[in-house]
Amino acid sequence: MSEPNRKPTVREIAGYAATLIEFEHAGVQVLLYQVARLEDLVDREALLREDLVPDPPYWAHLWTGARALARSLAEAGGLSARRVLDLGCGLGLPGLVAAALGAEVWLVDREAAALEFVRASARRNRLEHTHCVELDFVRGALDRKFDVILGAELVYDPQTYGPLCAFLERHLAPNGVIHLTDAFRSDAENFFAELRRRGFEGSRRSWREWEDGRPHGLFLWTFRRTG
Repeated sequence: MSEPNRKPTVREIAGYAATLIEFEHAGVQVLLYQVARLEDLVDREALLREDLVPDPPYWAHLWTGARALARSLAEAGGLSARRVLDLGCGLGLPGLVAAALGAEVWLVDREAAALEFVRASARRNRLEHTHCVELDFVRGALDRKFDVILGAELVYDPQTYGPLCAFLERHLAPNGVIHLTDAFRSDAENFFAELRRRGFEGSRRSWREWEDGRPHGLFLWTFRRTG
């Protein structure tokens, strides 16, 4: 598996310089806008020196889990006419891959800038069946259920574990499936235990994905209702 190929196209989106990269795997190709020179937006010295530093735009990072989830979807295929939710979508790579596979996709994030990037990418790929929704899953809800829910590295803040479990339980269709990634950035065992208490059964498989020029291990989780 190789990292996405970079394209030289640059434009401005939501006040950020944006560059276009190409994701291609298992016959699926998606062009994705991301923030150009993201490292310039992180003041590493201030992070070490000061207690209160504005958060870098975490949504703008193309996380290892998002790439792994996108590749897994491309390999599996079979999403035609399915309702898919990409929750905490960030740049939206897994959701856009699902749309390229024929799904109707809702891409949800609490950051408006992230959704501007997703809209630009969807237009660039001529993916018409995509819906961008600004929403924080800790406080908000949608008015529909989904056949497939995607969450790339959503499980990192223990304070959100309860609300996230409740959101997934509320929005998954009776025979639906949840795909989550765990790249070991936090201890997620309490989250998975809570999902099991709510009547979900999970299975996992190991995956290796590139990060910073070297392979990085993670888990791909699949959850379904037991009842």
